[in-house]
Amino acid sequence: MTWVAWRLQRTETLITLAILGLLAALLVPTGINMAGAYDHGGLASCVVLQSPACAQRVGEFQARFEGLSNLINWFTLVPGLIGVLLAAPFIVDLEHGTYRLAWTQGITRRRWLFGKLALPVAGAIVAAGVLILLLTWWRRPEVRLNGRLDTGSFDAEGTVAIGYTLFALGLAFALGAVWRRTAAALTVAFVGYFAMRVFVDTWLRDRLVAPLKTTWRGMQPQRLAHARVIHESIVGHPQVSLGGGLLGGHAQLAAPTGPTGSPIFRVVYQPASHFWPMQLAETGLFLGVAAVLVAFAAWWTHERTG
Repeated sequence: MTWVAWRLQRTETLITLAILGLLAALLVPTGINMAGAYDHGGLASCVVLQSPACAQRVGEFQARFEGLSNLINWFTLVPGLIGVLLAAPFIVDLEHGTYRLAWTQGITRRRWLFGKLALPVAGAIVAAGVLILLLTWWRRPEVRLNGRLDTGSFDAEGTVAIGYTLFALGLAFALGAVWRRTAAALTVAFVGYFAMRVFVDTWLRDRLVAPLKTTWRGMQPQRLAHARVIHESIVGHPQVSLGGGLLGGHAQLAAPTGPTGSPIFRVVYQPASHFWPMQLAETGLFLGVAAVLVAFAAWWTHERTG
């Protein structure tokens, strides 16, 4: 049964390998180029030394690779693509009814389900792990300068990409089990994956781990280096909201000063030390939903497929 499941899964597996190969062909040479520019510019010393000269060199480095970095940010869709792709053979079997042949050849429904579901899950985990390694290596210079809490870096590092991939896989399994229409199920699953990612990235992420608050006057305190700012404002001027974003090592908040002296800033933020708590919370969320979806797909197929 395992060999049969692999033969039915191998086309999608080879496509997944091709996707990862294409990404590696882009990431490896550009990553080497970016790392060389980082070393040649002496930016390692700018991580701890804040000066006008360092700020200029960092700005030039970021401007040089901004377009490429923005392109790589779109690779956050790759886990969803891999997830729905690996779910396709399971749905095709249900759509075409070929599962009945296996069930009449002495293979129990549970054994068939285990082979059809477990192999894609294992493949999704391996593929996500390779993607994480590639993107983590590629982003090392950016992370040293700006930390890991900006959306592009956070989505690519740690463990969240494994959760993303399994969530897309589980959603495709569940829709396919009920719908039994491969193209429609995979399309809706990918759209659902994208919508979930937008919701988590733009709203839920900052609330999975309780943020911190601080106020200060004058220069930005060191504890805000590489922080993810949720909201910032000026005390005494509630109408002045400075929004949110990522504070890199050379970023400074700016505000107009009045006759009373420097303004007092108030910030709600996630510090750099919250990277792993946020990663584990978000990974756990996606893995939990994925487990429910896979279990539902298995139950529905076992109980309601004749």
